[in-house]
Amino acid sequence: MLALTGKAVEGDVLTAVEVIPNSETQRHVWSKYKKDIRYQWYGDLVYTATPKIVVGDSLLYDPLPNQNSCSYKVRLEDIGHHLKCECIVTDVFGRSGEAVCIETTPVLPGIPRIHKLEIEGRGFHTNLYAVHGIYSGGKEGKSRVQWLRSMVGSPDLISIPGETGRMYEANVDDVGYRLVAIYTPVREDGVEGQSISVSTEPIAVEPDVLKEVKHNLELGSVKFEISSVGTYERRILEINRKRVKVVKPATKTSFPTTELRGSYAPPFHVELFRNDQHRLRLVVDSENEADLMVHSRHIRDVIVLVIRGLAQRFNSTSLNSLLKIDT
Repeated sequence: MLALTGKAVEGDVLTAVEVIPNSETQRHVWSKYKKDIRYQWYGDLVYTATPKIVVGDSLLYDPLPNQNSCSYKVRLEDIGHHLKCECIVTDVFGRSGEAVCIETTPVLPGIPRIHKLEIEGRGFHTNLYAVHGIYSGGKEGKSRVQWLRSMVGSPDLISIPGETGRMYEANVDDVGYRLVAIYTPVREDGVEGQSISVSTEPIAVEPDVLKEVKHNLELGSVKFEISSVGTYERRILEINRKRVKVVKPATKTSFPTTELRGSYAPPFHVELFRNDQHRLRLVVDSENEADLMVHSRHIRDVIVLVIRGLAQRFNSTSLNSLLKIDT
């Protein structure tokens, strides 16, 4: 007789086990005269024909290539099919017994899982990152991804709103954080597997931006030509160690006008716009803020990092330490 261990489920391992007779004489004959056991695994003919080919009450089977051991790992393509293992015993005299077979029930899809999950990307704040892995558990459906940030040494995860695709474009807000992707595998019938996470090393500032930021921080007082969102009129952004100021330049008929002034004390902060890499917002408090435009993402990133570097005394984590700047 022949028995199977394991389950007819994708990803599981089926093993054919010979059932040795109970009597002592039969066990002695088996151990003394058995020389070799040959195995062959089969799949029902739905592999090559639709519908299933049935003769009487039995399915017809085709041999599965190179599947000649006692064990067989159930595959994705086996789902919905019957499997069969055939066993032929040869004795020490070269005689072969009749083939003994055992069949499975139709193979079921496994629990959705994701293996070898990893994030690809160069490690700078201007790079594109992609999460990918190997899925198993039937046909993959609408698996979910969520990107988050994690500060080194902290267990807290900060969700990045709206970032639920397999690709993520980093930005200056990611500097010093690890990027974390949580992948939830989902089968096409909606069954969910266990969520798995993977993270990057801390995101570094792109070298050209870093060089300019370090230079401006050493100066301690810099000016940038910007424009006001909406009117696109020219403005001057003045940044020094104590405060930030937005000035409307003088014209032939008017003097310079300060439109925004504030220190770096909370609630002061800088906001970015993910859908517009040329835009930023300076917020002094709930009643004083300015939406600004710059010529390039590079300039925007320099401005943001310079401001955050000069405001470091109000931060729990020094940006200068993230930028590896001695103070």
